[in-house]
Amino acid sequence: MTSRAVLLTLCVLIPAVAFSQKNDASAIDGVWKIAEIVRTGANAATNANPQQSLIIFARGHYSWINLNGTTSRTQSPAAKDLARLTDAEKLARYEEWSPLTAQAGTFETNGSTLSRRALVAKNIGAMTAKNPNVQDFKIEGNTLWLTARSAAGQPVSETRTKFTRVQ
Repeated sequence: MTSRAVLLTLCVLIPAVAFSQKNDASAIDGVWKIAEIVRTGANAATNANPQQSLIIFARGHYSWINLNGTTSRTQSPAAKDLARLTDAEKLARYEEWSPLTAQAGTFETNGSTLSRRALVAKNIGAMTAKNPNVQDFKIEGNTLWLTARSAAGQPVSETRTKFTRVQ
């Protein structure tokens, strides 16, 4: 009888506790795509037609994949011998993969600040950075803006990226 009472109590309490947990979802949670990139400063430029992207924020984790630039990537030619790539074949592969940004990790929001730490990334520097990637963010409806400013001691510039919500 006692074990039944314990079992019944657990069956009632566990779901109640699980549903009463604080919801960790933030306004940034969702699936986004890059709609525009504006850079200011010495290398000022606007990319109003960015290539494909898919950025997912969910419960403190993110996944970010995008193609940089304004033109589609071209596939490198097939290698004659994969075990012995020529310098030209290596360069062609570099050109094919260079525009790709790919990383995933954890994120936090604090007020209007987004901090991301890459746990896995195409770029080793993103994974091994001592400090998180910090940007200001603003959300209006289905539009998200991330603003990155130049580091202290660097020429003054900022990159404003506009995203639209996919889901």
